[in-house]
Amino acid sequence: MLNVGRSAVIFVVLTFGSAGCGSGSDPATPPPSSSTASVPPPSSPASSAPAGIMAGCPSEGAKAFIAPVAGGTEVSGVHMGSAKRAVVLSYEWGGSPCDWSGVATELVARGYRVALWEYGTLTGLDRVKELQAVVDQVRAAGATEVVLAGGSVGGCVSMIGGTMIKPAVSGVAVLSCASWYDVEHRMPTTPLAAKLRVPTLYLAGDRDRLPVADVRKDFAAVPAKDKKLVVVPDSTAHGVDLLDGTEGAVAKSALFAFLDRITR
Repeated sequence: MLNVGRSAVIFVVLTFGSAGCGSGSDPATPPPSSSTASVPPPSSPASSAPAGIMAGCPSEGAKAFIAPVAGGTEVSGVHMGSAKRAVVLSYEWGGSPCDWSGVATELVARGYRVALWEYGTLTGLDRVKELQAVVDQVRAAGATEVVLAGGSVGGCVSMIGGTMIKPAVSGVAVLSCASWYDVEHRMPTTPLAAKLRVPTLYLAGDRDRLPVADVRKDFAAVPAKDKKLVVVPDSTAHGVDLLDGTEGAVAKSALFAFLDRITR
């Protein structure tokens, strides 16, 4: 995945090396078990004000939560909105959950519950255990449908999560992820995309440092019957930046249309 963070590495997934979706500090780790039996039960949804990095995210009415993670440290996040359909947003490496605040606010206004969260200590494929914990929190709070979306490394984590999260999510939106995941060990993303069977949207800029040819290759490997690739012409934007400015006229419209179509 080329570009790595919004300012940190821009290569594949948010601040990971030079062509994939990894993180400069992410060692490869064995894939998490498909079973969630060993994962601690989610804590009750909290109503306290966001703290730490989450406190800097402009999110009126946001409610903080802490999610226990099997084999890792707990992760923190916030819920916005109270709808039954939800979107879990994952950010680029080197970025911040706050990078998605504007989109999150728009989604709440469109009738979605949204969760922003901060990565914990797990790396490689094990990071999906953290995403599972966040999804568990969202479902415990009342969501009946959950869609995963993210940019760069967050897009790769969402894509991988779409193959591992249990029960299965309703869909996945992948922004600027392709080629490889984990800068040090470079796990190829194509074999992981080949396991994705839920409704899928891929978004990419055709002039991003992440080669659009790599995005097309991963997208072609996705076996989901319901899938769509949107390439924004003449765009160097990466990850969540695809939803800003002139790119947003194409990419944000495609994202919102996808979410509206696959959820009720």
